[in-house]
Amino acid sequence: MENKRTRGNFNVMCRLVGLVKPLAPAMVCAVLLGVAGFLCAIFIPVLGVYALLDTLLAAAPIALGTVCILLPILAVARGVLHYAEQGCNHFIAFKLLALIRDKIFGVLRQLAPAKLEGRDKGDLIAVLTADIELLEVFYAHTISPICIAVIVSIVMACFMGSYAPLLGLYAALAYAMIGIGVPVAAAKGARKSGENFRAEFGALNGFVLDSLRGVRESLQYNDGAHRLAQINQRTDALAGQERRLKEAGG
Repeated sequence: MENKRTRGNFNVMCRLVGLVKPLAPAMVCAVLLGVAGFLCAIFIPVLGVYALLDTLLAAAPIALGTVCILLPILAVARGVLHYAEQGCNHFIAFKLLALIRDKIFGVLRQLAPAKLEGRDKGDLIAVLTADIELLEVFYAHTISPICIAVIVSIVMACFMGSYAPLLGLYAALAYAMIGIGVPVAAAKGARKSGENFRAEFGALNGFVLDSLRGVRESLQYNDGAHRLAQINQRTDALAGQERRLKEAGG
C-alpha cells in the first residue's frame, strides 16, 4: 500500500514537472542564477580564510589584495543573483498557476452546477483554492532549489575533495543526509497530520456550502446561532490540526 502510494505521488510530481516544459528556459536560468548566487555566498568566508592565510603563510592561494577586491563583488552579486533567481521562479509559478486554474475552471464549467450538488463539493472547493495555491510552493520553491542544491553540493564536494578526498566524501554524505534523509523523515512524520488536515478542510468547505444553501431554513427555524457555533467549532478543530501539522514539520 505504501509503495503504491509512493508511486502515485511520484507520478503526480512527474506530471507537474512536465508542465514546466514550455518555460524550460526560465527554469534553466533560475537554476544557473541560484547556483551562482550560492557559490558567491559560500566563497565569501572561503576568501576570508584565504586572506587570513595570506597574513600567516608566504605562499597563500590568493593574495590579500585580491581578496579585498573580490569580497564586495561577491557580496553584491549574491543579492542581485538571489532576487533574479526568485524572480524567475515566481514568473514560472504564476504562469503555471494561471494555466492550471484555466484548465480546472474549464472542466468545472462543463460539470457545474450539478457537480456542486455532490458529496465531494467541499473537496472540489479545496482544490480550487488551497490546493492550487500550494502548487506555487512546488513551482517556486521546490524544483529549482532541488536542482541548485544538487549542483552546489557536487561542486563543493569536489572543491573540498581537491584538498582531501576523504573530506569531499564526508561532505557528500553530509549533504545527502541533510538534503534527502531529513526531508524524507519530516515528510513521513507529517503525512498523517497532512492527510487529516486536507480531509477536515474539505469537510469544512462542504459544511459551509450546505449552510449557505440552507440559510433560509436556518432563519425560519431560528437555527442560525447553532449553525454558526458548529462552523466555529469545525474551524477551531481545523486550526488545531494545522498547528499539529506545523509542529510535525518543525
